[in-house]
Formats: sequence, structure tokens, C-alpha cells
Amino acid sequence: MVDDSSFDFQPSIKGGFHIYLALFHFGKGAHHSRTNKLYEGDWKNDSRHGYGILSTKRSDGIYSTNYAGEWRNGRRHGIGVCHYNNGGYYEGRWENKERSGHGRMWFSDGAFYEGEWLNDKFHGIGLFVQENGNRYEGEWKNGLKHGHGKFFHLDSGQLQEGLWYNGVSVTSVMVDMYYRQATLQPTKYPIPKVEKLVKH
Repeated sequence: MVDDSSFDFQPSIKGGFHIYLALFHFGKGAHHSRTNKLYEGDWKNDSRHGYGILSTKRSDGIYSTNYAGEWRNGRRHGIGVCHYNNGGYYEGRWENKERSGHGRMWFSDGAFYEGEWLNDKFHGIGLFVQENGNRYEGEWKNGLKHGHGKFFHLDSGQLQEGLWYNGVSVTSVMVDMYYRQATLQPTKYPIPKVEKLVKH
């Protein structure tokens, strides 16, 4: 239950907010907490429920969005977009405040993931692109490569395809990609020795 003393309601006919100053809050409303968090959206039984936007007031007085999307019983649940303090960004499905289902994540270091999630971890089929451009396409389990997959070594121009177990490649085949010679570190092969043929 949300403490009434922490509420700073400002009814707005224009914005369509209906404020209920009772023990339980229903409908649409705004909640500004003592920790400078602002929630605007749907309520049910005194909890965030439905669609809503959670923001944080910065030192310059401007509010930055933390999460915009669906809620259930006070937790992120459904489709939503989340902005992280380190610059990361996620859009996709949530279950019980964790990333679960299909979603896309842009990491602060430049890496990117699109695919299935479970309990905030890569789980199922997904594509992960590292900050250097190398990428893995395939199966995941509990945040680790697990099952069949393809790893594209763009720095060397090679494709590794095989099976992974708990993040470790157990069997795979390496083949050269068609643009291998244009990469930064192309695979080196010895040039066969040329011998002059002497006719007798």
C-alpha cells in the first residue's frame, strides 16, 4: 500500500487525471514521492496497474523517463520501455518486473541483443552483437550460449558454427566468409612453394 503522506496530487481536467483521495486509489493519477520519483498513469487498489510512466527529477529540475509501459500490481509487467542510469535501453516484454519474453536491449558499451529473455537473462533464440561487431546468432540458456549457434568473427572474417554448452563451444566448424581479405585481421594461410618444373 502507498503511504498517503507521500502523495502530491495535482488534479488536471485537461490531462484527464481523476484523483481519489481515499485509502485505495483507482483510475488515473499522479504520484510524486519524497525520492523525486514521479508516476503518472493508471492505478488499481493503490498500486500502479495498467499503463504508466515513471520518471526521476534531475538536479536541473527536468524529469527523465525511467520506464514507460504496462504495470501489474505495482510491478513492470507487459510491454514497456526502460532507460537505465548507465545509458542502456530496453524495449520489450516484462513479467513480474523482469525482462521476460521477446525484447531488444542496447547496452551502454555499444553491444546489442534482440531475442528471447527469461528472468532478466538471455534465454531462447537470440542475436547478440558485441561492441567490436562480432556477433552470435543462436540458442541461449540463463544468459549463456547454449545449444546450436553461429558466431561471426568479423575481425578475422570467419564463421564459427556448432554447439555450445554453458557458454563454451564444444564442437564447431570454422569457415571463411566471402569478405575475409577485407577484414582487419584476415586469416593467414601459407602460400604454397612454387617449384619450376624441369622437362627431361
